[in-house]
Amino acid sequence: MIKLPFSLKSKEDPNERPSEAFAAYCDKELERMRDAGEDFDEARFKAAVELALQRLRAVEEEGK
Repeated sequence: MIKLPFSLKSKEDPNERPSEAFAAYCDKELERMRDAGEDFDEARFKAAVELALQRLRAVEEEGK
């Protein structure tokens, strides 16, 4: 399991929201999987990322 510090602010952009950091990570991971030639279901990956982002954004909105 990969643990990512989404609760921490980006060193580059202190105003970056965790959902933005997660989305950027997922974009990079998608490119990595494409370049590696791994067999994966891209549509399923994108759907899973979108579901996770919806839930993360909902939590962010609750915290305001």
